[in-house]
Amino acid sequence: MNRFLLSTFFITLFTVSSFAQLADSTQSVAEMPKVEKTSYQKSVDVFKRGLRLDLNESKTSYLKTIIGIQSWWRMGETNPGTINKLSEEPISNFSDFSMRRIRTMFYANIENKYLLFAHFGATSDGTYSNIYNNVYVHDFQGQMKVAEKNYIGAGIHFWQGLARLSRVGSNNYLILDNPGFNYPEVNRTDAIVRQMGVFGRGIVFKKLGWQMSINKPIISDDAGSPTVGGKPMSVNEMIDFAEADHSGATVGSTYLLKQTNYNYNGYYFWQFWDVESQSVSGASQMNYFGQKRVFNIGAGFQYQPGGTGTYRKNEFDEWYIEENDITKLALDVFLSTPVGHNGGGFTGYAVYYNYQYGDNYLRTSNVLGGFADVDPSVDPEDISPQGVGFAQYSHGTGHIFHTELAYTLPKTIYNSEKKIQPFVAFSYKNLEGLDEASFQSDYGVNWAIIGQNVKLSAQYSLRPVYMINNDGHNVVDHHAGLFVTQLQLRI
Repeated sequence: MNRFLLSTFFITLFTVSSFAQLADSTQSVAEMPKVEKTSYQKSVDVFKRGLRLDLNESKTSYLKTIIGIQSWWRMGETNPGTINKLSEEPISNFSDFSMRRIRTMFYANIENKYLLFAHFGATSDGTYSNIYNNVYVHDFQGQMKVAEKNYIGAGIHFWQGLARLSRVGSNNYLILDNPGFNYPEVNRTDAIVRQMGVFGRGIVFKKLGWQMSINKPIISDDAGSPTVGGKPMSVNEMIDFAEADHSGATVGSTYLLKQTNYNYNGYYFWQFWDVESQSVSGASQMNYFGQKRVFNIGAGFQYQPGGTGTYRKNEFDEWYIEENDITKLALDVFLSTPVGHNGGGFTGYAVYYNYQYGDNYLRTSNVLGGFADVDPSVDPEDISPQGVGFAQYSHGTGHIFHTELAYTLPKTIYNSEKKIQPFVAFSYKNLEGLDEASFQSDYGVNWAIIGQNVKLSAQYSLRPVYMINNDGHNVVDHHAGLFVTQLQLRI
């Protein structure tokens, strides 16, 4: 199976590379004389500039503020065994409005030598959740220039390495939202993908982008439990659960540990075509709507010593915990290129993740899942082991391959400065803790009114739903649909 995954990745890499070579013949388009900007393009520039106060005449020192929202309406099929948490009635479908993200960012730039970035906001506020205590600090970091295009910094930050998709900004997605597994420790050993530490980032040899960080995990003192996707536990807590015969405390099962070890992260990428501008926040860009010529190949890692514990028994039938290091590796390729001379464009991305947590580790995700609870009247075997609502197995020990493809329609089809961009995405997961590999697909469209600043998106996703079969195996029973629409507005 490993050979299949690697073969699939390199076939995708070869295909994208071939497309890149064909697109390279259109380079003369970028060399055409500049023309006067339209009123629409000027509006785009105003949005990109943001709320900015220049501090000197050369505009090399400035203060800048960005505010933005992502608002959702969604409707989808729930997993077996779901009830509405408020009404306590069984439901097979659910729809709602929500504020997926609310963001306010502040930048201070002094002569491009000293940078300060602060980021506040709220995430995943539904009509059934407590929205009054959900605003918090995402980032607060400072950076100083040590060489041309190279910086070092410290604070609570987003420079977590691993892959392009694992550092993408929430306003910069190609598809409607992130797939989840690209942020493997979110809200378990980090705070919304941020940790505290030191980092370096920059460009060397004109084309080689790099970032590295050394951090400590952010772990609350909240009680964990031996459940899939549960919060970290101490070794003593794990032993206590085992001696109390908790159903999740079984030989060979693995869970996150409460620990304070430093972790080490990095991502390196070669930029074959244009060199991308660097983000102060650490957020990468997944979507230029095919209007820029970018072709990058990257590799990254995350290493957390003593990150998980696996239940074991010794020769005296006594419980003990075997500690494991968490190792995550990734390879990826990104391509953005114009197609033709009428505003069309292609965007493609592929990534392979190898996650090693220890035996059978699994994690679930359930975005805005607070509406759902377990139906107490249903037999346990009729409840999906991945959870109720829209929950799914996100990742675990094993292999994940993910690809995203999009095409921006040319003006010969859609004669407007605005952009229409259909997209598809596919994910394949082969996880050690499951008895069957899974396949997930997403289909959607972006309507970019003002680029990523004013954008409407719609996406239909099919997620695998696992059930325990008659042989006791955790296998895919069916796929459930979820339709999401989003308004993204940022200035």
